[in-house]
Amino acid sequence: MIIQGLKIVLEESDVATWVRSGLSAVDQVKELTFGLVPGIAKLGGKFQVGFSVPFETQWSVDVLESGRKLGVRLAHISIGFFGMNAETVSAQVMGALAKKIQNVAGMAVENDVIVIEPAVLLASKNIRLSAPIRRVEVKLGCVEIEV
Repeated sequence: MIIQGLKIVLEESDVATWVRSGLSAVDQVKELTFGLVPGIAKLGGKFQVGFSVPFETQWSVDVLESGRKLGVRLAHISIGFFGMNAETVSAQVMGALAKKIQNVAGMAVENDVIVIEPAVLLASKNIRLSAPIRRVEVKLGCVEIEV
């Protein structure tokens, strides 16, 4: 049997569960919210920096390096606190994420992008991914991935 193409649909509730689980140990992030809308994953909550700062981020997803990696880029951040600089909070958010995933094989933070190597992540679950990812599309309530 030969499968020449595969479309994987990740539902919003599953992705939200993975995101919440992954960020549960990041002490600075509280009251996490998550949603998928066309082209964007939204992540919000409160960031603790001595006091609580409400924030909402928007993330875009791109296929990188001929389909071997995914880039989840911080496309926009809004801060619900007067006088807070978005760049400063963005750097703090990315720094917290970098610390959280620094020892996770197949994941890294490069500036404002979380770089994911799906083949490496799946290998840890004894799943072999040898085909490149052709397309990733964030839709309302789901993410479609074509391999």
